[in-house]
Amino acid sequence: MKKSHIFWSCLVWLGLVAPAALAVPANEGPAVAFYYGDNPPWSELQAFDLVVVDPDHVPDPKAIGLTHTRLAAYVALGEVQPSRGYATKIPATWLVGENKDWGSRLIDQSRPEWPRFFTDSVIAPLWDKGYRTFFLDTLDSYHLFAKTPETRAIQEAGMVAVMEALATRYPDIKLIFNRGFEILPQTHKRVEMVVAESLFQGFDAGKGQYKVVPAEDREWLTGQLRRANEAYQLPVVVIDYVPPAERELARATAKRIKDAGFTPWVATPDLASLGVGAVEVMPRRVAVIHSVLKDDYALRQMAPVRYGAMPLQYLGFIPEYFDAQHLPGFSLPGRYAAVLLWLDATPSEADQRVLLAWLEKQRADQVPIAMLGAPTFLMEAPLGKKLGFSLPPARASTQPVRVAQKDAMLGYERAVSAPVDDFYPLAIQLGRPLLQLARGSDTQVAAALTPWGGYVLTTHSLVALPGESGIRWVIDPFAFFKQALRLPDLPVPDVSTESGRRMLMVHMDGDGFISRSELPGNPMAGAVVRDRIVKTYPIPMTISVIEAELSPQGLYPGLSSAAEKIAKDIFAAPNVAMASHSYSHPFVWRKASADDANEGYNLRLPGYQFDLQREIEGSISYIEDRLAPPGKKVSMFFWTGDCIPGSDALSWTKKLQVQNMNGGDTIATRSQPTVTQVEGLGVPRAGGYQVFAPNQNENVYTNNWTGPFYGFERVIETFEFTETPKRLKPINIYFHTYLTTKAAGMKSLDKVFTYALAQETTPVYVADYARKVLDFQTVAVARTASGWRVRGAHDLRTLRLPASMGAPDLATSESVAGFASYQGSVYAHLSAGSAELALRDTASDAVRLVSANGRIEGFERVPNGYRWSLSAYVPLRFTLANAQACQVRVGGRLLAPKRHVDGLSFFEIQDHVARPLEAICRG
Repeated sequence: MKKSHIFWSCLVWLGLVAPAALAVPANEGPAVAFYYGDNPPWSELQAFDLVVVDPDHVPDPKAIGLTHTRLAAYVALGEVQPSRGYATKIPATWLVGENKDWGSRLIDQSRPEWPRFFTDSVIAPLWDKGYRTFFLDTLDSYHLFAKTPETRAIQEAGMVAVMEALATRYPDIKLIFNRGFEILPQTHKRVEMVVAESLFQGFDAGKGQYKVVPAEDREWLTGQLRRANEAYQLPVVVIDYVPPAERELARATAKRIKDAGFTPWVATPDLASLGVGAVEVMPRRVAVIHSVLKDDYALRQMAPVRYGAMPLQYLGFIPEYFDAQHLPGFSLPGRYAAVLLWLDATPSEADQRVLLAWLEKQRADQVPIAMLGAPTFLMEAPLGKKLGFSLPPARASTQPVRVAQKDAMLGYERAVSAPVDDFYPLAIQLGRPLLQLARGSDTQVAAALTPWGGYVLTTHSLVALPGESGIRWVIDPFAFFKQALRLPDLPVPDVSTESGRRMLMVHMDGDGFISRSELPGNPMAGAVVRDRIVKTYPIPMTISVIEAELSPQGLYPGLSSAAEKIAKDIFAAPNVAMASHSYSHPFVWRKASADDANEGYNLRLPGYQFDLQREIEGSISYIEDRLAPPGKKVSMFFWTGDCIPGSDALSWTKKLQVQNMNGGDTIATRSQPTVTQVEGLGVPRAGGYQVFAPNQNENVYTNNWTGPFYGFERVIETFEFTETPKRLKPINIYFHTYLTTKAAGMKSLDKVFTYALAQETTPVYVADYARKVLDFQTVAVARTASGWRVRGAHDLRTLRLPASMGAPDLATSESVAGFASYQGSVYAHLSAGSAELALRDTASDAVRLVSANGRIEGFERVPNGYRWSLSAYVPLRFTLANAQACQVRVGGRLLAPKRHVDGLSFFEIQDHVARPLEAICRG
């Protein structure tokens, strides 16, 4: 294979003893991938056990940090590329020819100095960087110049000497051969596995053509591979090559390789794409193409972010945003599931040309493309014709536009309208029309699913209602995205749920901490928070302050002593995590960062010039140095004002290793019952990922704090809307300190807490949630022969499956600790960041953990059953299914369930620690 040249309180042990031992899933062997491109997609590659990389593109393998994935460095033995750093050190007399197909020089292996040179100049630098496994390529290149048995034997002896030198210098070195069949008799004990290319499908580098491997060549190679496997007990990996557009051929070829008894990797010949191996990573990224941005802050307000992100994320996919001036330059198949084109303005002619050419490549590579609004420039271009669009001339007509045909996908939140001004004849050559309008004899296919994806014209995607009634979806975005983008069913990493229960979190922005409340005695608002919230509701909450409000050097030095005393009391509470709400509370981050601080874009602090480091790092240091108990650290930074930070601000939170949150306008209510008022998880920026609050605070529900001051109770409507019919969000009680200055505000807050605490939830800190959101962006989900593999679920431990996929088979899955069924979905609980999920048609009648109000930290099978380790921030509650005949004991004391209902047993433990907790089942 020529390469270089191209290409994560309290612990509870819950032990369950069942009548019979459980089977352990069979080891299907390691999954191996080869990726030689730059910027390797580590989120996806972590699904593999071994990944061979170009070390020039991965100079520091220790920095990658993949827990379950080992890296191997590609090294050419028999040839050298001029681009390699050691190439110029090789004496010219050692070079004996050229491989013109790959532009490399052939090396005489017989040189006595060669083994030491290869060890010192090629392997040693990579060993020092952290590589321990090496994939040796071009082991057969000597055949290009050694034409007699005698000359070939000399070259083979030279390669054996190299292996001996490597083993002497590095006894723990792991070597992978690309072929090297001739020297296996002498070297096999030092080899970990053998690789060969082109068993069924190959690539002719000289002609630049893909090819089917002739039967004679295939039979010879199969014999060599079986000999390596059977005689020397070496695992065998086969690499075949297919075009990027032929994904089904790649899958079929991988199956043929596996059926032959070998580990497959089927990819493109540059090995710079995500292929199909023993596991197939499900591409979860969707390339969302939007109009060119004015600046770094503009993305936040774009329609694809405001309205498109949440449906895509609910389906399990990750929107990544690009414009025509910054399109991905790498191959999308295997790495991106689809392309979503969503423009709000016509690009320049130059950008049009670039975009059209890029879209044509994606079409040719069979990447599904969906369009919200089919732009005229595209339909009129040659690409439009290839996509099957035609724009017949309009016939004169005075008739109204009527709906000729409408799919159930249309009319989701707003009925289809047929405005005359938006009508023009439009036809498609192939596809399934979703909406057809007619005027006279003219027809407009306004929405359709097509062989290449699908589209919906702007008028029938989102519509603005009169006045301030908001935006509504005309087409069902969940159904349209799934079908037009051809998004498959998969176990969805879910950030709303923990251990089968909807998460509950509390966070407070520190605005108005020093304000006086109208409650009896006119206490400081911060004191109300301490006495009426922190002490009353002992659940996890994250409280922030604004330094300029509390500090002796801030705006209110006369109140500082009292305010800081209250803050210290709050931060000393065991259920409170600390957060900063900045130093000067920027109101508009873009303008404050643009040196407009004197224009009222943050609190007016005499002599203060806006500074991001002072706002973020400085305010965090203030809290930790003056307000925090010894050793307690700030865990969050809450964005202020418009909550649209730039990449520079996000980079500060990332550098300081604190989570960030706020922004996101989720405020769906009975008067605004629309998913357009439910935003996504956040927005990616160059400086990091901005995590949105799951829902909005009282400021929005009280009309910017103008009243009614009890308005925050309407957040309960938001909680309900985002729970049914789909669980879209966790419960987030998010408020400002000043809410407690009004009696009506405090009453509304008590009402909200009462509601939330009456639900079956898992209380968490917002930092826990933020980490799950970040995990969502990187979790790998891959198909395996027996089901699904999930890796990178460090903090995100819930998978949501449509009921149509079946139920987890707990007997054969790994690190799957139970599951709950709810609203047509199955919520599977993971006990580790890596899991193997096997499914069955229906749930078994075995005992299982249905839900818990804490986190599952561990799970194992014991000789007669299961054992869980649970961790919670509150007294534990958990539910078992099919446990009526079981005895549950805590420290030898019998624990009776509070109730049995429909096969479920509900247990409560007041202590935070119970070790062990056993359920002994008989019969």
